[in-house]
Amino acid sequence: MTLETEFRRHWRQHSWSQAKRGLVAVSTGVDSMVLLTLLANLPTAERPQLTVVHVNHELRAQSQREEAFLTRWCAERQLPLVVTHWPRTQHPKQGLENAARQFRYAFFAEQLRQQHADWVATAHQSDEQAETILLKLLRGGNLAQLTGMAASRPLGVGRVIHPLLPFTKQQLRTYATTQQIPWFEDATNQDLVASRNRIRHQVLPVLHQQNPQAGAHLVDYGQQLTAVLQVADRALDAQLAIIVTNWQPVSGRIPLLLAQPVSEQRLLLARLIKRLAPTLSTQATRLDQALHLLGNAQRATGQIDLGAGWVLTKQYRTFHLKKSTKFGEKSVAKFSFMVDLNQWQPVGDNRLLGVFQTPPAALPQRQVVALTTADFPLTVRSWQAADTLRLANGQHQTVRRALINAKVPRAQRAQVAVLVTAQGAVLAALGVKWSVLPPRAHTTNYHIGIQPRSAKGEQHE
Repeated sequence: MTLETEFRRHWRQHSWSQAKRGLVAVSTGVDSMVLLTLLANLPTAERPQLTVVHVNHELRAQSQREEAFLTRWCAERQLPLVVTHWPRTQHPKQGLENAARQFRYAFFAEQLRQQHADWVATAHQSDEQAETILLKLLRGGNLAQLTGMAASRPLGVGRVIHPLLPFTKQQLRTYATTQQIPWFEDATNQDLVASRNRIRHQVLPVLHQQNPQAGAHLVDYGQQLTAVLQVADRALDAQLAIIVTNWQPVSGRIPLLLAQPVSEQRLLLARLIKRLAPTLSTQATRLDQALHLLGNAQRATGQIDLGAGWVLTKQYRTFHLKKSTKFGEKSVAKFSFMVDLNQWQPVGDNRLLGVFQTPPAALPQRQVVALTTADFPLTVRSWQAADTLRLANGQHQTVRRALINAKVPRAQRAQVAVLVTAQGAVLAALGVKWSVLPPRAHTTNYHIGIQPRSAKGEQHE
């Protein structure tokens, strides 16, 4: 099977031809010139409208020659070309490689928007995939990074696609030679200051001496790991569906999370963080700090900074994951947890709540409420603007009005919790007022009590 035939099969497999417009990132190196040729030679029905995008990094003398060559090449083939320059005055003294990449992809993202394109294709190939996996392995971090580059990933309003990942550098070079495709050799690729070049020219050659298939094996391991992680993520998501009680904002039940083995606790928390903020770090030390807080019986509340404005907050038996409010804004801790029957649970303000089928011996103040099985589980949460309490005459009163009438100070109102049924009906603004429920069929009486924490001791934290 020829490279062109295999490329078209791979192209169809990913359905990239469904795009109306696409960008092709071309540096004039052999890989990108082969990519441009393969895309330009696709059958008309499979080829979106293409625009070539080129970044002149001004890193070497031949950059101007490369830009002039590409301008002629595209003009002769009637391919639109957009060029930008990265001025030398913007080059940092350190971290040049990373800064160049950031400039390049910011340009691609802007062109995706301006050109109304669906994707930008880059010429990363199999050898670079092996280099990426080795680099990630050496730098450490999340296991998912060892999968290397995905065939496609989001960028701005579109995506980055990597159509050449199945092909080696040698395959592309052979194709370019056979098809007489001109290209420029980038002298900076030999500069061993860049970490990727050291992997390319020093580490991988040694590995290939031990096993000529070392690079291919690395790529294969990355593909296997991708499949395994996809299966693991589905299993973790199934567990999170039980642990998480609310997704906007995210809150969950601490006891259910801590009931899992420690190794699974880390995986579950990391998966939850990645679902909310894919770029956020889930390094082991940060996960362990969060789990230590959640498991600390001596701390009923607390907060861990996860970075980039994200925080994990503990509120008694409930955790929350959210972005912290902007500096200067007044924030109120929102919380929510499900009520466990026949035991006392902290509800803030140094008080305990208990819902019992049979009242304990010491329950001096209690409310008897008739509930059906459909009312469960009961939940304690922060009150919301739409919450109402049912009055004896059948009318309803907002929780806000009940707080005002009870002369609860304005600064303390936001801290009042409500007890609600599974359908969202408010049973009580705790410590303030109860709803009056009419008699209903198929109900059972439950005894609900609130008392100071000191009456039961600290073992309930």
